[in-house]
Amino acid sequence: MTTKAQFQQLSVPAAFACAQEDMSFSDAFRAEAEQILAQKPEIPSKFLVTEGTVHGFAARPDPDNPVTMKAYKQANDLIAEWAKAHL
Repeated sequence: MTTKAQFQQLSVPAAFACAQEDMSFSDAFRAEAEQILAQKPEIPSKFLVTEGTVHGFAARPDPDNPVTMKAYKQANDLIAEWAKAHL
């Protein structure tokens, strides 16, 4: 999701595992997205910001980087818990 309109149109529960540094999903845009979804209390949403990570950390983790691997595990745990609760 890369536009304000997409977050405004969201109508299903959603979880986001976010990198600390992300050229596609800036801190300001993430804050705006969180604010939009907070106005929809009937639709569960959650944002996880993983410290020390960059865009792609969960798709292509560096197995030799303990910070990345910790974040990768956090992201996977979030998605597994989210799936159990909302699917």
